Amino acid sequence: MSFLSDTDTLFDRAVAGLGLSDGLAEKIRVANATYVTRFGVRIDGEMHTFTGWRSVHSTHEMPAKGGIRYAPYADQDEVEALAALMTWKCALVGVPYGGSKGALRIDPKAWTEDQLEKITRRFAQELMRHRFLDPATNVPAPDVGTNAQTMMWIADEYQHHNTGDIDARACVTGKPVAGGGIEGREEATGRGVQFAIHAFFDSDRDRRTAFDDPKLAGKAVVVQGLGNVGSHAARFLSEEDGCRVVAVIEHDGTIANDDGLDVDALVAHRAATGSVLGFPGGRSRPGAADLTMDCDILIPAAVEGVIDADVARNLRARLVVEAANGPATAEAALILDERGIPVIPDLYANAGGVIVSYFEWVKNIRHLPFGLMERRQQQKAHGALANRLAAALGGPAIGADAILEGPSEIDFVRSGLEDIMRRTFAAVSDEAAREGCALRTAAYRLAIGRVADAYRAIGL
Repeated sequence: MSFLSDTDTLFDRAVAGLGLSDGLAEKIRVANATYVTRFGVRIDGEMHTFTGWRSVHSTHEMPAKGGIRYAPYADQDEVEALAALMTWKCALVGVPYGGSKGALRIDPKAWTEDQLEKITRRFAQELMRHRFLDPATNVPAPDVGTNAQTMMWIADEYQHHNTGDIDARACVTGKPVAGGGIEGREEATGRGVQFAIHAFFDSDRDRRTAFDDPKLAGKAVVVQGLGNVGSHAARFLSEEDGCRVVAVIEHDGTIANDDGLDVDALVAHRAATGSVLGFPGGRSRPGAADLTMDCDILIPAAVEGVIDADVARNLRARLVVEAANGPATAEAALILDERGIPVIPDLYANAGGVIVSYFEWVKNIRHLPFGLMERRQQQKAHGALANRLAAALGGPAIGADAILEGPSEIDFVRSGLEDIMRRTFAAVSDEAAREGCALRTAAYRLAIGRVADAYRAIGL
């Protein structure tokens, strides 16, 4: 089955008990529109033709939101599946966006930075022609093979063609902070994964499906994929929560250490050598990835479909946290449910990126940094309270250098992200308990139900 077929299957399982008419269910399931572009770019005197896509799955909320990936394997089915997941994800966490996704079939490693910039700017021009790039209608973000620099090229190209648009910087999110981005965006998806795990462990009802011990510290974690999401999640879990990252799985092999890997050192090693293999702080095992190794928590954080039926039958992890989009096939998801292995689903687990992207978009639209109006007032309030307490206890006044500072932008971002992740998990957990279903089905049910409510509100 294709990724899109898997996504449709998961949709069909969840929608069965929602009482939607066949017509409304089909309207919600399919993509509204998919734009295919084949554009030429002259590089070093030679013309190259590139194929790209931008799919809009739903416009029940506007703008539509979703990343752009650069990958040699990209195709239309993948883009439409990812756009659908963006619709459900945004609806689930309450971010007022429709779902969209884009891709360019290209291996970014095969081109220089100057060449990538030229290709990206041409792609942006093609998207603009049909309003698949616009702060009010469609807002991309980084994904596999793209980054903050890619987004900055796209934003700059949009501004060149829309000089009168005061909100031009909001045409993309995931920009560098100096280019209108927001603090905490780069870590957002990995941070969201951490908050999702915290929410699971804080729920006795859910945690007991996998662990008797309520402590996260000491748990053995395996991370598949050491990209932006996997590296941040691994770092936060090991450094802040005391987990042991016992293995990291990459495309060319696995590095393992039963006592826990030094994640920062491993990331530096991979940056220097291009591989996790040969890292002196662990055992290297070249070859195919093995996701069935014994661990407490498995975090697939790379691409879709890595947990197939065979892997699901042999999985020894006690909890799976889907940091990637669609890492388990529909068949594998059913097997994991039958085996009683809890899964924190991708719709929820990796939503941190789009949540903080929303914060960035709001910041760009309102032209006001988070915390600008509150920070000094809160700092003075903290100081006044501290000095009242000191006076009541007969102590000296507290100097300004000892007074707690007011929150910065990243404090607001992390606070908002954690609040949304915790509230969303509570809703998903309650739905799962009420309906007697897995967390994945509960997440789909909530998301689809909210989209259906939005369509009914306009008479569909």
